[in-house]
Amino acid sequence: MKVISLVIKLAAVGVLAAAVFFIRPSAISGDRALTHEPPLSLTKIAFNFLADTEAPLEGETRDRINILLLGMTGVPHPAPFLTDTIIVASIKPSTHQLAFLSLPRDLLVKLPTGARTKINALFAMNGRDPSLLAQTIETITGQSIDYYLVLDVSSVEQIVNSLGGLNVLVPDDINDPAFPTDADGIETFTVEKGWRYFDGTTVQKYLRTRHSVGGDFARMRQQQAVIEALRKKVFGLNMLYDFPTVISLFRTITAHIQTDINEEEVKSFYDIAQNISYDNVIHTVIDGNPRDTEAPLKSTTIELGGMPAFVLVPKTGDFDYYSITETAENIFNK
Repeated sequence: MKVISLVIKLAAVGVLAAAVFFIRPSAISGDRALTHEPPLSLTKIAFNFLADTEAPLEGETRDRINILLLGMTGVPHPAPFLTDTIIVASIKPSTHQLAFLSLPRDLLVKLPTGARTKINALFAMNGRDPSLLAQTIETITGQSIDYYLVLDVSSVEQIVNSLGGLNVLVPDDINDPAFPTDADGIETFTVEKGWRYFDGTTVQKYLRTRHSVGGDFARMRQQQAVIEALRKKVFGLNMLYDFPTVISLFRTITAHIQTDINEEEVKSFYDIAQNISYDNVIHTVIDGNPRDTEAPLKSTTIELGGMPAFVLVPKTGDFDYYSITETAENIFNK
């Protein structure tokens, strides 16, 4: 029963949409080489849990564990490896706090070569290795990235379907007349505001639509709302009667994540997850909404790859990320 309970918790905290602990220290900030481990073994996890083994986690000594969560549309969607979801999840062990900081996919960044690009292109540009993106985010936020997790949207769809749907609070009506299809066409996607029960297909559309009030900035908030809804749904599973669902979730998660976690470290994350106060999770979005005079970013059009491109830059200067750094540093003081 103890192992079943562990698996449920891991399912809850292992998906981009519901969990931030299914990760292993990644050496993004350290000296070890970045590796891509094979899928996690449920048998090894159970063994280490029953043996009560734990491994030290990076960030604990400074009382802040920073986890980079990346979401991409995945194959067969257009531009499958652009990380349109970029979230830094931070845990403060001493106060049992959890905070999410969303960065916009159109943020303009500079490569080590001096070339400019959008931040969501770095993962694909670097051969689907998250180290370049993580290093760039460290520069922008002033925070060390201790762990990373990459998940594709198609897995979120499967996860939601295996749960029988998801209850999501939609703050505003959505009417997207040009939602992109996998066949390079378009279709209309509409949702009325209020509590809505979504199947997996609708959830992935809700995560990807760009026609909410507030555009991309609203979409970042939608992503965080789905994270919270998934967490609540998974933690509501009955650890005995829902065991087949739990196993299905685990298999879906491990088949669709890119991470370098190992089984020895899971117990440490599990213990931290147990103590977090999920009623006081902090949600912050870095945006450039022109209707928000306090937004740190502004939109502009520049040339990228010989074509005009919409990008977001700090109001204080193209690569002056001080306001984002300050927000990241003080996120637990909100």
